[in-house]
Amino acid sequence: MVQQMHIAATVNSDFVKPLQVCLLSILQNNPSMNIYFHIIGERLSESEQASAEVLIERFTQCREIEFLNPNRAPYEAARTDSKIPTAAYYRLDLPQMLPKLSRLLYIDCDMVCVDALMELWQTNLQGKVIGAVEDAGYVPRLSEMGIECQDQTYFNSGLLLIDMDAWREQDITVKAQEFIQQHGELLLYHDQDVLNAVLADNWYYLHPRYNAQSRLVRYEQIHADPHREQLAEEARQQPAIIHYSGRSKPWITQGVRLHPWRRAYQNYEALLHRFSQLQRD
Repeated sequence: MVQQMHIAATVNSDFVKPLQVCLLSILQNNPSMNIYFHIIGERLSESEQASAEVLIERFTQCREIEFLNPNRAPYEAARTDSKIPTAAYYRLDLPQMLPKLSRLLYIDCDMVCVDALMELWQTNLQGKVIGAVEDAGYVPRLSEMGIECQDQTYFNSGLLLIDMDAWREQDITVKAQEFIQQHGELLLYHDQDVLNAVLADNWYYLHPRYNAQSRLVRYEQIHADPHREQLAEEARQQPAIIHYSGRSKPWITQGVRLHPWRRAYQNYEALLHRFSQLQRD
């Protein structure tokens, strides 16, 4: 039986191209899985949505690219900035928007996949609501927010493997929205702070190769735990998903902050361009 994988993302017009590159990279590296994409679009035009059709045409295992309309109301007062738009919060609604799914992989748009994801998709979360990768900034945000928990490890929200049933049963969306309303002034890292606050001690530690962030790639910080630094080095040597987190995006081609792994993105971008040209011809 062919394995099915459901993947979600949120996007606005500024990130349509990076999203297409991200989805293409996933399809390219997972030919044996039937993949369904669920995209929450922030005011996307019809042409921007239609541009994804090239992926369905080129990859037979791409079974669907579904565009979902966001519920903006609960997040209009949420803290944002020029780097983190309101759309970042829409991931909190995915379990309600996709009620028939029991498992979902959420990804940020500024990622590319460079290896198969079957092992990640089949990860046993051991009763936790989500699986995630530790944030490579190793920031003490839980203690700074006053969150009482046994494990102070802070995860990056760019990749979330979600047990949808557990999320819904535990009302995580409602808890997250209440935290935004009650503690909005605490949200230095926006939706990531919210998720860490409401899921403290309730998430499974994934190998950092599934969310190889820019700080990790650049050796900007070394983990205080030798074992976890060993895992970080494994991620540097054999990433599965590269996360162009922060300001060092692969489409920035000049300056001092060029991403050392920008070529991976550029290769998939070139492939997308070739497919688009063939579709037009």
